[in-house]
Amino acid sequence: MSIRYTVAIALDPVFTARAYRARQLICGQYACWAAEMHLVSLPVTGYFSCPDSSVESLDAGLEGVASKVRETSPRFTLTHQGVRDLPGVTGHIFMDFSNPDRAQSVYALHRSVGVLLQQTPGIAQEGLFPGNGYLPHLPLMQYGELPAPVFADAVEFARAVVTDLEVPGAARAWRLLLLRLRSDAAGESWEGGRWAADLRWQVISSDPL
Repeated sequence: MSIRYTVAIALDPVFTARAYRARQLICGQYACWAAEMHLVSLPVTGYFSCPDSSVESLDAGLEGVASKVRETSPRFTLTHQGVRDLPGVTGHIFMDFSNPDRAQSVYALHRSVGVLLQQTPGIAQEGLFPGNGYLPHLPLMQYGELPAPVFADAVEFARAVVTDLEVPGAARAWRLLLLRLRSDAAGESWEGGRWAADLRWQVISSDPL
């Protein structure tokens, strides 16, 4: 069994409920289940390995990060720019929260978590998004193996679903989560979505923002 960890932001329940329904419809319509294997959240890190001996320290560090957020920008607001796909990359559809003018708090949180991971013994660095590589987003489809014309249809469908379900244009940060992920199918490489075949996850800690 292969084990990884990740850090994510849980958004407020009202937004999450509608985003969950949108994701369920999009994944179900195109039989692309990878995104549905995760809870609805906004990733702060990628997947990273962490020895058992360091999990408690990491948990305490994330509690400290969340505490500082509550002092400076409690329950900060994130505004999305609608549904997007990555140019030249087929299979990924997401709600884009990357507006730097309106997302300063989430970028600051990401930097703080990155520093924490670098300082925690034994954590592999593949979970970090270097430099400007961080894209605050909420996945609606991942690793959809669709022909290009069908994927274009899926993007149009996703935008229509988000509009029809009246998914709010903004969400409040609610909790900072540490998750433990398990997969036999992923092996030692968690790239490429092989984990979608049997992913199981557990929330290790949940700190209010």
